[in-house]
Amino acid sequence: MINIFEKIDYNKISDNIYAFFVQYKNILFISFFVAVFVNAVDIFTIKFGIDAEQFAVDKSNGYTSQQRYGSLILYYLFPFARYHILSQITGLIALIFAALLTISRHNISNNSKLLFVLLFITYPNFAFIQYFYFQSAYNFIGLLLVVIAYRMTENNKNILLHIIAVFFLFIGISSYQTNMAVFLCVMMINVILDFINNRNYKQATYSIIKATIILLLSLILFYTVIKLSTSQLNSYHNNMIKYSNDVIGGVINLAVYLRDVLFSIGYNGSHTANIIITCILTISTIYLIYKIIKIRDIKYNIFFISLMFLFLLAVFSMDIITGGYLQIRIEYAFAFYPAFILFLIFIYSRNKLIQTGIIIFSFGIILFHASQIVKIQTAHYITYKQDITIAENIINKLYNKYPDVYHGKYKVAFKGGIKNHDYPLSIEGKEMFSLSYFQLFFANYKMLLFLKLVGLPYNIQQGTITEDMKKEIEKMPVYPNNDCIKLIGDTIIIKLNNN
Repeated sequence: MINIFEKIDYNKISDNIYAFFVQYKNILFISFFVAVFVNAVDIFTIKFGIDAEQFAVDKSNGYTSQQRYGSLILYYLFPFARYHILSQITGLIALIFAALLTISRHNISNNSKLLFVLLFITYPNFAFIQYFYFQSAYNFIGLLLVVIAYRMTENNKNILLHIIAVFFLFIGISSYQTNMAVFLCVMMINVILDFINNRNYKQATYSIIKATIILLLSLILFYTVIKLSTSQLNSYHNNMIKYSNDVIGGVINLAVYLRDVLFSIGYNGSHTANIIITCILTISTIYLIYKIIKIRDIKYNIFFISLMFLFLLAVFSMDIITGGYLQIRIEYAFAFYPAFILFLIFIYSRNKLIQTGIIIFSFGIILFHASQIVKIQTAHYITYKQDITIAENIINKLYNKYPDVYHGKYKVAFKGGIKNHDYPLSIEGKEMFSLSYFQLFFANYKMLLFLKLVGLPYNIQQGTITEDMKKEIEKMPVYPNNDCIKLIGDTIIIKLNNN
């Protein structure tokens, strides 16, 4: 029963933290080195990331408009995490601690824990979210808080710690909603490890129910804050739910999406890297279940298989809730799948040959994922450099033709966009990466904000193309012709293409 009056032993907490760093100093050092090495292109090249134009100009206002209240809290608690290198390093450190805290309580070798941490932190999906500067570090700190929230309550009866855990979980989920799936994954990983060791059915069931209640309380808190600050969920989030207008269509979308992910098909197949890794992981999962349920106990076998099924549901929980086809960056809970499956086989297989095979296979996965991360980061950097050239060229054309724009005398509007540049590392179609700012013809305000970050004065306002302007715009040549810029009324039109 939860004890309301139990005092927190801060000396014990301090001793545990010290012991944690002593025990895991090698894992932390190796993991940090690997994380920095794999993400070196991202960390040590200066560039603007996705949405950087919005958060740099509007500061923290973007958090409230996107209902990311947790990020807003973290924005002020960790101000140094807003800016490029410090932001990226902070995010990686948070990922490392989150991975290690997920499995640190269990009495298994440090080599096994290192395997889990390295497989987790090198998962490519994290690279897709790291380019959201002014946000990414807070998303990962939120992920860490979610793990801490579970660890605070799993074997504790202190009501104050439970209240703090609910608040931590609220911060994590309201930083990035997919952290809800992270909480469910962490819950199932710990429940499965405990059940394998003690075969306690009641404890496993109690742990799941208790953690689920804590999750529901944090979601209620999140919803309450939304209702107090606005009237409804952000339309951006509502649009992700495919069941809204067509339940059957949503179920079909989910089935097709899961097929694509599990069998590495097309755009969504990038979640699991490639078909070879996916197939081996599938075989490994089957082998793992066979290895652990060799005990001739039907009740144990059914319960364990049920727990593994719940783990898979946790990994895909965001897709199940929304109906699938979420952006790759949202799916970083997938990182738990290969890390946990290979981790389990490694620690519970006594066959040295199999353990060696797991190490070799894991090393291959890490190298493959590292190559994918470097490719993604390099593609983004190349596109950014090209965008800088285009932006400077447009600004020069503006100043030469209409120097009064510098003083905010005219508004600026864009017509069309510039198609993504084609180069060997281009990864067009994979999220926003290698996508030019000037290809975002559906979001003219992003183009203007990007020009402001490059050198255009901040007092210049966004213009609107009216029906009266369209005939005159049709006669204009497109970029890079000098006449692609023309003043119509009080708005300077920049015609990028004819679309």
